[in-house]
Amino acid sequence: MSRAQVLILGSGTPNAEADRVSSGVAIAIDDQPYLFDCGHGLVQRVVQAHNEGLINWNSTQLTRLFLTHLHADHSVGLPDLLFTPWIHGRAEKLVAYGPPGLAHMAQHLLLAYQENIREHRAAHPTTDDGYQIDVREIGEGCCYRDERIEVRALRADHGNLAAFSYKVSTSAGTVVISGDTKPVPAFAGWARGCDILIHEVYSSSRFADLPAAWQRYHARVHTSTVELAALARQVQPRLLLLYHQLFWGSTRAELIAEVKSGYDGAVVSTNDLDVFDIMG
Repeated sequence: MSRAQVLILGSGTPNAEADRVSSGVAIAIDDQPYLFDCGHGLVQRVVQAHNEGLINWNSTQLTRLFLTHLHADHSVGLPDLLFTPWIHGRAEKLVAYGPPGLAHMAQHLLLAYQENIREHRAAHPTTDDGYQIDVREIGEGCCYRDERIEVRALRADHGNLAAFSYKVSTSAGTVVISGDTKPVPAFAGWARGCDILIHEVYSSSRFADLPAAWQRYHARVHTSTVELAALARQVQPRLLLLYHQLFWGSTRAELIAEVKSGYDGAVVSTNDLDVFDIMG
C-alpha cells in the first residue's frame, strides 16, 4: 500500500497572520508531492517541514500544481514556486493546472522576472527547465492522472471568478479540497464518502459582527460553519479538516464547536504544517 499523506502548508486567508500563511495543501504519495494552491510562504513551509522531519521530500520535487482559482492568497506564491526550487536544483518544469487566466498570469510572471532568469542562467549552475511553467487550463472532469493519483475538478461558486474544487483519488483513499466556494448543489454527491474533506469555512457566530457589505460578500462566496455542517452530514467524510478559516475573533475550539453543533463526525481546525494520513 502506498504511503499517502496530506500536509497543510497554509491554513490561512488573505488576512496576514503571525502564525498562518495563506492557502496551500500538499498531497504526497510515496514522497511525491502534488500541490494544491500556492499562497505566500509555501516554499518556506516545505523547507520547514523537511527540516523538522515531517516529510522526506523537498522543494525540488514540487513539479505538479493545481490552482483552485486565481485570487492572490491562492496564487501569489507562484513566483517563489517557480524560482526558489529552481535555485535548489529542480530540473523539471512546473506543470500547473487551473482555471482560465492561468496561462496569462504565468506568461506575465516570466516577463516580470526575465532579468532574474537571465542572470541566474548566465551566472549560476541552474538547470535549463527548472524555472519554466507548463500551463494546462482546465474545465470540469478528470484533469490529471498518473500512476499514483487521479485528479477530478468540479466547478466551485466563488462569485464572478472561475474556481474549482478538486477530488484526489489514490490507492490509499480519496481527498476532496473545496477551494474557496459557497455551497454548490452538486458537491455533496460528488464528494460523498471521501476519506478526508478539506473545506473552507467562516464563523457563523461572528458573522453578525461584520459590516453589512462584508456580510453580503462572505454569504455570497464562502461557506459558513452552519452550511458546512449540513454539507458534511451529506458527504460523511472520515475526517473533516477546516482551512481558509475566517475566525473573526473566535477560537479554534469555538469554530469546531460551531461545526459540530450540526455534525457529529471528526473535525479538525488545521494549523500550518499539520500532517494527516489519508488512510485512517
